[in-house]
Amino acid sequence: MFLEDLADKLSPFETKASSLLQNATEKASSLDNYVLDSISDSIASRLYAWLSQHPFISWLVNHPVISLIGSLITIILTVRLLLTIYRAIANIIDRMWLWILRSPWLLLRFLFGWEAKPEIAPDSTITNYEATNNPEQLQEIVTRLDKIQLQQEQILQELAQLKQQSHSSTATHYISS
Repeated sequence: MFLEDLADKLSPFETKASSLLQNATEKASSLDNYVLDSISDSIASRLYAWLSQHPFISWLVNHPVISLIGSLITIILTVRLLLTIYRAIANIIDRMWLWILRSPWLLLRFLFGWEAKPEIAPDSTITNYEATNNPEQLQEIVTRLDKIQLQQEQILQELAQLKQQSHSSTATHYISS
């Protein structure tokens, strides 16, 4: 009985609260519609004013074939830009994972000075002057360089002879004609 009386006394408050909530919701939605309408009207008026000042662009926008071509070009360029951005992000992620996977090795190398030393086969010759202290290998490298220089000089002499022959043959061709 007490609960029923309490429910009867609270029911007008409930109806009043629901009506106030409904009014607030309607006012908020009408305010949202007003703001959206005013923003769209402002943008549309500025766009129309700009298009009226630029009639060629207005014609291009209103022409169906050119609009279709322009839209296709815009879509293609946008997709290309998005793909480029995607590839750049994927490349950065790949480099990050490689760095994460190599970081323990890099840390150990930094802390303990470990470094991979290349093994040199005994029958191979070293062509880097800084990598060898063996005088025999250095002499062999110098000998090879001398041979290469001689070959270069011979090739240059042959080119000069060919050039002289071609000049003399063209000169005789002009004289005979």
